[in-house]
Amino acid sequence: MREALYILLPPLFVIAGFTEVRERRIPNWLTLSCMACGLLGSLAIGGGDGLKASFLGLLVGGGIFLPFCLAGALGGGDFKMMGAVGAVVGYPLVLWVLYYTVLSGGVLALVYAIWTGRLLKTLANVAKILIGKRPEERGGLRNTPTLPFGLAIAAGTIWMVVAKNMGL
Repeated sequence: MREALYILLPPLFVIAGFTEVRERRIPNWLTLSCMACGLLGSLAIGGGDGLKASFLGLLVGGGIFLPFCLAGALGGGDFKMMGAVGAVVGYPLVLWVLYYTVLSGGVLALVYAIWTGRLLKTLANVAKILIGKRPEERGGLRNTPTLPFGLAIAAGTIWMVVAKNMGL
């Protein structure tokens, strides 16, 4: 029955994707309203158990992204978007969304590194880190090109929905 709430996801992904690519931000009104609709819709559809699953999904989805947001590796919009997706899909499906989002983020990072001409430099830095040396660039996360990670969240969520419906 929770699948009825998935109607909230396409507008979230389209608007967030557009604004993140164009303006490098995801609006608060979008993520917070999606969280509220996910929580209220879960309460309406599933009662107390539905609200509990939705709230746990919000906490787990946002909670896993919070340290990365605080470290500057992800933006606040990405953190709130993952919480909103968690509120819509609920717990435990949010764990699958996180799994597919990480995979999607890796593919997106690879494509982005190729697109920006930084693939060899990125691979060299990864190799240095793996052997215990510091990478050349020491400008921190704020000075490196950033990924529009909301796109990875959208792709990961869609991947989870498709995988779930195909019985994978």
